[in-house]
Amino acid sequence: MTAIPDLAPYPDVALPEGRLVAVGWLGRAAGFSPGYTDEAVFRTLRALCKDPWRPALAAGVHGCDLCQFDRPAFSGELFVPHAGRIYVAPVGIVHYIGAHWYRPPDTFLEAVTHCPPMRSTAYFRSLLDCGGRALLGARRTVG
Repeated sequence: MTAIPDLAPYPDVALPEGRLVAVGWLGRAAGFSPGYTDEAVFRTLRALCKDPWRPALAAGVHGCDLCQFDRPAFSGELFVPHAGRIYVAPVGIVHYIGAHWYRPPDTFLEAVTHCPPMRSTAYFRSLLDCGGRALLGARRTVG
């Protein structure tokens, strides 16, 4: 998995630059902000990651680069629309927070607390409001 700094543009050709924002793309060589995450926000995030809507078909499984042994594997992305941005995180962000004390940016945590349930009309409306129309018709493969 490629490490991307938090709040950097997420590489995607479907949307104008700045609409997709990366969060939680960690790697051993890249630093990250450790800290406490509120348990209620963590549980909401975990529920969103359980079966996330995503316009991309993930091509592969990645092991946690931060674990020394018994690396959990995960695949897929989570799209969280809020306040004109769409945050894109690996579903492994839940593991990073729980096991490695990763502290996502406050703007992402706020987006998680306001995110409508996956696949609901309100969720898709929020994607549209944040400029994600191109995502709704996309079916692409990432690897």
